[in-house]
Amino acid sequence: MSTDHASRLSRGDELEFRTVRTGMVFVLMFCVGFAVIGQCLVGGGQGLLRMLGVALLVFFGAVGIPVAVWRLIRPALELRVSGTRGVWLRDAGSAWIGWQEIAAVERDEVASRPAVTLRLTSGETRTLSPTIAASPTELFDLLAAEHARRA
Repeated sequence: MSTDHASRLSRGDELEFRTVRTGMVFVLMFCVGFAVIGQCLVGGGQGLLRMLGVALLVFFGAVGIPVAVWRLIRPALELRVSGTRGVWLRDAGSAWIGWQEIAAVERDEVASRPAVTLRLTSGETRTLSPTIAASPTELFDLLAAEHARRA
């Protein structure tokens, strides 16, 4: 765990981890590509091809591109860590998981990629999303050290 993270948590600050942006770049490129195809079909097609072009333009051009740009500008919040409140995961809803509710912080693998899993005292497990813009090693070190301090 970096000393900056440790000092921020000891001061009572919350750490926020957002989604990584590279996946959304590919979604944006995909949407732009299909919007261009739609434009070509509208300009040069007839009948059903023209209707397909309009559908592609509406879905990928008018909806997909703005959503992808918005997600690039403001990526979704995936994880919050607080020294006093515990851990908040987007997948777990809006409830905080208190440090006393976490039995262990473990290294794990999801689809042969390293991940971090929180084993709860209730027997449930919560695996951190692999789309968080921090390495699993960094997250494991942070959560394990803070769990050892608080639990």
